[in-house]
Amino acid sequence: MNISHKLLLDRLADAIASTWRWLPAAAVLGFAPGWTLWALLHTELAALADNSLAAGPRVAAVRWGLASLLLLLGLYLLLTRRRNAEPFAARAARYNRRLALLAGAPLLVLLAEPELANRHGFAALLTCLALALLAAITAAAWRPATAPDLAPNSPPNAARPLAVLVALATLTVAGLLAYLGVIRHHALVSNIFDLGIFENILWHTIHGDLLGTSIFNSGTFNSEHFAPLLLALAPLYALVPRAETLIVAQALWLCSATIPLWRWTTRKHGNPPLAAALCLAYLLSPFVHSNALWDFHDLSLGVPLVLWTLWALAADRPRILWPCAAALLFVREEMALVALLLGLYTILEGERRRGALLLLASLLYFTLVATVLAPHAGLGAYPQSLHGNLSQSASYGDLSAVILGDPLFLLFELLRSSKFGLLLALLTPLALLPALGGRILLLLAPGVAILALSANKAVAHPGFHYTSFFLPIVFAAAPLGLIRLERWLARPLAREAAAAIVVAALAFNWSFGALGPSTAFRAGFSTIAWTLSPAERERHAWLTQLAASLPPDACVAATGKPGAHLAGRRCLVRLGDRDDVDLAVILSSELNPRTSASLRALEASGLRRQSEAHGIVVLARDP
Repeated sequence: MNISHKLLLDRLADAIASTWRWLPAAAVLGFAPGWTLWALLHTELAALADNSLAAGPRVAAVRWGLASLLLLLGLYLLLTRRRNAEPFAARAARYNRRLALLAGAPLLVLLAEPELANRHGFAALLTCLALALLAAITAAAWRPATAPDLAPNSPPNAARPLAVLVALATLTVAGLLAYLGVIRHHALVSNIFDLGIFENILWHTIHGDLLGTSIFNSGTFNSEHFAPLLLALAPLYALVPRAETLIVAQALWLCSATIPLWRWTTRKHGNPPLAAALCLAYLLSPFVHSNALWDFHDLSLGVPLVLWTLWALAADRPRILWPCAAALLFVREEMALVALLLGLYTILEGERRRGALLLLASLLYFTLVATVLAPHAGLGAYPQSLHGNLSQSASYGDLSAVILGDPLFLLFELLRSSKFGLLLALLTPLALLPALGGRILLLLAPGVAILALSANKAVAHPGFHYTSFFLPIVFAAAPLGLIRLERWLARPLAREAAAAIVVAALAFNWSFGALGPSTAFRAGFSTIAWTLSPAERERHAWLTQLAASLPPDACVAATGKPGAHLAGRRCLVRLGDRDDVDLAVILSSELNPRTSASLRALEASGLRRQSEAHGIVVLARDP
């Protein structure tokens, strides 16, 4: 072989190598948008998933993809001709990295299918994570052409526009969730368990019976849970004594967690764009939405308080720390365990005296509640809902024996698809960064233990309030996980992380959230609607008038859904819990063998049908 042939082969090899640097990636990036646009406009996911496309549509899909590919290559050539100093292959490879997110365009077809999350939840989670990775790659490629990340000591004015945007987003989402919660209540979706319970507690409280309720046979909420923080809502309820007051207050309070989350993130990492991304992810989180829309619950009150306490500890603000820590203890008895671990976390962070004080105070408070103030609350009220064959007289020592005596069982419980899926879903909108959070993950121990021990399906269901144990901690762990990742890779990654979180949170909300087109979202076990039908409006007006017309001293039995509208009174019980009632309000669609038997017993005791409308029957005792 002569020299000219060798030179020709070398040049051919160089051409192939340089082309390989950019062309395969460019082919994917160029083909993906056109194919995606065709798929969104001309076909259904089912036809793509089972490979049932006819020959004609397949050819059309390829044509759309090739057209967008030619458009991309033409754009590359145009940009390269304007800047000839750099070889085409190197510039094209850089363009590929800057457009990496385009490769995820076909995943939008998956997200556009409303039933994807219902049928294949893990597929939706992996889609969100893939889009997050592509967003991070794209953000990293644009770094040389944009301003550097804001440093921890940046002037306050640099973060002010982002802070204003976060505040506006917070108010908007809070307003939407409050609106949806009220619509849900008016549509007769809320229930006597639990919205009715908490309104009845506040009614009794403002009338002198602190934390009392007629819905429990004990006459007090302390027989189920010890939640003195509910007393703080009494003045607000006294001003507007309606169930809607609790719904709106809960939505506003939950969304206000963006304030301590912003402060915590900028304190720990110092990057306002990252803080804004985390706040946006929080507001878009389906877990926040379900906490706000699933009736009303005391546990949800703890979400902002955990973040406020963490920030006050980090910022050395004792005047904020101790009131927030005390309020966290008062949320419910289980939150004392979270506060105890907050004390341990503070000790490990180097604040030994303050951490030890918080740990001891939490331990003493929990012991006082469990032995004196409400010994039958918590574990004593619900031993049957936990694994371990616990009896009604089980103690926390018995529960500890269950945990320590068979840890493998708890591990296998956590690996169940429903429970492991819930943990993975909590991390997905944050691009899995909380998994690197380090010692702050200790605060997850109470929630993880409850999740593992629980035999109640609702605990592992994302539509309920039990995720409040996890929400503040995974969001607080995200910036700490990023700091650890930056140390490992020895480079700043805040821009990439912010892009990944925003894209993942948007995709996750689209698939599962209340503020997107998702059909997978549930508040409790129920879907939500954005408007009331004329029949629902008429029924709510009739039920409101009925509630106002009932004698204030009468004892009323009700099925679950109308019971949530009648709780602002002295005596309300669930149908079947008592027979010595004066009236009964029954939604016919809620009748089942148990409630039907209770209805017959009430009629036998002298109650007669007084009126019936909108599927609701009212019975009153015959004088």
